[in-house]
This record gives sequence, structure tokens and C-alpha cells, in this order.
Amino acid sequence: MKVLIVTAHPRQDSFTQTLAQRFAEGVNASGHDVEIADLYGEGFNPVVSIQELEGWKEGQVSPEIRAWQERIKHSDALVLAYPVWWSTPPAILSGWLQRVLTQGFAFQHIAGRTEGLLKLRAQMLVNVGSRQREDVNLAALYLEPLIGVLTYCGMEILPTQANWGIYAGADPALLRVHLDRAFDNGMQFFLESNHKNMV
Repeated sequence: MKVLIVTAHPRQDSFTQTLAQRFAEGVNASGHDVEIADLYGEGFNPVVSIQELEGWKEGQVSPEIRAWQERIKHSDALVLAYPVWWSTPPAILSGWLQRVLTQGFAFQHIAGRTEGLLKLRAQMLVNVGSRQREDVNLAALYLEPLIGVLTYCGMEILPTQANWGIYAGADPALLRVHLDRAFDNGMQFFLESNHKNMV
């Protein structure tokens, strides 16, 4: 089976990219295949043009977007690796979701109901500068919007690996713990026991 890991960080030496690589190593160690798609490295344009917007009405997408959709079609799972900036994912990832997960490919409307079309397993690897707080549900603020997008498109959501307290100068021991977790999550990704929906 194959996992498509989409990363969203401009620095190749970022903890986000390192985390994604460690997750990929875990998937490979379990006998499965991985493709890492670096949105910044591939120069993805997250901006929806007026021509593209009009094309959606006719179910049309550009060759670039069609190629992305084919990469998803040829995968059994989708993993998103990104940092939280100003309570949201990087703009390049938001634009990727908006441009690639289009109606007719990722979802459809039938008799007034929405049906998700992407029967993939999905997980998120998210780095957050804040630490968990008792007075605010930061998971609901930072994570649930994207979980909602993936669920809307029909995906089976595995528990998010949310790495709290990730910032420049963070404790190296803490970073190693998160990297070990990423490897373990990659190893266990396709286990039947992971068939559950939770954050």
C-alpha cells in the first residue's frame, strides 16, 4: 500500500520536513510505499484564479491539478505535515486543499446530500508553537477545521500527531520524542487496529 505525504514548510531543514521523513521511514519499515510531496519544493501555486473558479462550474481542472488528483488516486492514504501559523495551516496548504479537492473528485452532491469520494486513510502531523492549555481547547481551534475537510471528502481519520511546544530553540529531547512518535505512527499506519476516527 502507498502513502502520499504532503508537506508544507519552506525550509528543507525544518522540523516539519524532518518529521515527515521520519514518518515515511516508519511506513517503509512496515513494508509499505511512500511518496513525499513538498508543496514549496514543487512550487505549488495556492491561488485560485477566476478562470479556475469558472471551470469548477463545468467540472474542469487544469492539467496541473489533474496531475495532483492522479497522485491521490494512486495512493491508499494521505498524510499532511505542517506547522500552525496564526492558528491556521500555511497558506500554501490551504490553497492546495481548495484547488485539488474539487467537486466531482473529492466529493459530490446527490439529492441534496454530500458524499465524500476519497476512501483513503488520513492522518495529520502538526507542529504547534503553543503548549497545551487547560482553559482553551487548542485542538478544536487548530486541528478540527482540517479534520473536517478530510472527513467531508470521505476519508477515514486516524489520530492526529499534534506536537505541542515546537519553536526555535525547543528542547532537543522533546523533538526526539516527537520524531520517535512519528516513526511509530508510520509503522502502525496500516494496522487494522487503527480503524477509528478521533483527534
